Amino acid sequence: MSSEISANARQDLNEKSGKDQDDEIKVGTHHMQELEVDVGKILNDEGLEEIEGDTSPYPEVRAVVPDVDDQAIPVNTLRMWILGFAFTMIGAGINQFFSLRYPSVHIVALVAELLAMPFGILLAKILPLYTLNLGPLGKWCINPDRHFNIKEHTVVTIMSNVSFGYGSADSTSIIQAAKAFYNFELKPGFSILIVLCCQMMGFGVAGLSSPWLVEPASIIWPGVLSNCALLSTLHSRANAIANGWKISRLRFFMYVMVGAGIWNFFPGLIFVALSYFTWVCWIAPNNLIVNHLFGMVTGLGLSPITFDWSQIAYNTNPLLSPAWAAVNVFGGFVIFFWIVTPGLYYANVWYTAYLPLCSADVYDNTASLYNVSRIMTSSNTLNETAYAEYSPAFLPATFAFVYGISFAAITDVPVHIYLWHGTQILDSFAGRTKLDIHARLMRLYSRTPWYWYGIITVIMLALGIVMVEVYDKTLTWWAVIVAVIIPAFYMIPCGIIQGITNVNANQLNVLAEFIGGYMFTGRPLANIIFKVLSTDVVGQGLYFAQDMKLGHYMKVPPRTLFFAQGSATILGALTQVGVTLWMLGNVKDI
Repeated sequence: MSSEISANARQDLNEKSGKDQDDEIKVGTHHMQELEVDVGKILNDEGLEEIEGDTSPYPEVRAVVPDVDDQAIPVNTLRMWILGFAFTMIGAGINQFFSLRYPSVHIVALVAELLAMPFGILLAKILPLYTLNLGPLGKWCINPDRHFNIKEHTVVTIMSNVSFGYGSADSTSIIQAAKAFYNFELKPGFSILIVLCCQMMGFGVAGLSSPWLVEPASIIWPGVLSNCALLSTLHSRANAIANGWKISRLRFFMYVMVGAGIWNFFPGLIFVALSYFTWVCWIAPNNLIVNHLFGMVTGLGLSPITFDWSQIAYNTNPLLSPAWAAVNVFGGFVIFFWIVTPGLYYANVWYTAYLPLCSADVYDNTASLYNVSRIMTSSNTLNETAYAEYSPAFLPATFAFVYGISFAAITDVPVHIYLWHGTQILDSFAGRTKLDIHARLMRLYSRTPWYWYGIITVIMLALGIVMVEVYDKTLTWWAVIVAVIIPAFYMIPCGIIQGITNVNANQLNVLAEFIGGYMFTGRPLANIIFKVLSTDVVGQGLYFAQDMKLGHYMKVPPRTLFFAQGSATILGALTQVGVTLWMLGNVKDI
């Protein structure tokens, strides 16, 4: 059965949204699982101005995101919370545990997304059909039916994403660096607060930025479209015909998954050279210049051939980025790293010729790894006399050049956004943004008040001030406020770029290092805290905004999504802190 919004319903929807977008919109409810769509036709549709009112104006969105909704689908169910919290704790714990080994093992949220399907079906079968009466709070369905639906699955996926899908929390690096690198002792209360503040402050900033980063149709967030396609594939009852293909999405997915799993044994175990296929270096393994030019680890990789998908998708999935964005990134890479950087190296600029060409390590004047403990005092500050006697720090050519490019990006990103998207930002602020079908369907649900996110942000800011006043005297309370002002300016520009191109333009780490180093000279722990507070708010905020867009596409009630993201973030943060402290206290030579 084809599920489409009737012509009358669409007309009513368009008329009412044109008069007053905040009024209640009456749309017939339909089951998204019965969606039938010809993907080939959608991808070749033209005349977008004629269909913009009824669906998304972007073919990649129309191909995988249903433009229908069924408000009767239960979302806030016990089985959803059980699965969400279980995957949050297990995934966050495993990722944090293996993040401290090399090479690290990273479990992505896709694992939880796939496993949630059979476990969700199991819980739907075994939990009793029961509705709990909460009195003035209403009723809560423990298990509304025997069907694990697509919206529950979406929330479980989002909870997994925010807690462990993007790796371990960057703020845990403060705990690791203090103990293993600087030999500082941090109290558990500080460790909990720093991770919690960084994670939850990003959540608050993302929610406050949602009118600019979630609602607009032009901010499509290409990175979540694969999740939409997979969720629709797992739950759809109808076959999507694409360019004459009759195979079902689910069967095609199973074939690809099994084939990819089998192939992974070859570059991962049987013939690992397939991962770094540097055949030129095999011919001349002792030739320094050949290894400089064609090496994949410490060289320029002029022969970028690999048969390992994990290498191809190391930074981001290239299949999800627009072609023009990928070409732009590759062009910049060729110019700056294949042309400019070798020139710096072979000209021995900044003494880079004495160091590896490509490395993220810091070296001393003997080309050995820099020993920070030799220049630190017992009070965890810089010993200038010891520094003068030991050595200045030297950076490899690529590492030093990345800093220069990052400073350029810090200026380029806001200037580009406010020149090219300034009108769009002002329209969103004034409520003049034209909404597509997905945004208008979401107006049927109770919206999350902006001040909920504002309260979260203020509370986390207050806890950050308490943290530095009680546990760390090297950082001042006003520095916490400065650290939060920086991402407040960059959140929307970085979000718009990533939401359109799937390219992460967040380079605040170098700006935070520069400002923090100027304000807190000789205090490394204060610098690290300031840097992480600044960069993590935007970094985590972008992840939250991306998942909010996934909930937006799959029509998850905003308030349910608010509590799901918030609770999973808190639980994931506590889990990661616990695992980190346990490992630092029990694993030798970590």
